[in-house]
Amino acid sequence: LATLTGYHPLHENLHAQCMLALHRSGRRWQALEVYKTLRGRLVEELGLEPSARVRKLHQAILAADPRLDPVPAPGRQAAA
Repeated sequence: LATLTGYHPLHENLHAQCMLALHRSGRRWQALEVYKTLRGRLVEELGLEPSARVRKLHQAILAADPRLDPVPAPGRQAAA
């Protein structure tokens, strides 16, 4: 995903998926850096803030919202 976001620096959905994947793999600070980079590019190049969806994801990562935690596959128990 990181490579794809490099090829598509203004594609919010790719960045959101990258943020979520990083957060779920325990790399929260990197997820926040992805947001910071995306926001900077959007503001600089288009004069726009990220979409409400991406801003909500950013806030959820900042708050360590448990709803972002990975969901176990059917038939598997969550790791303790």
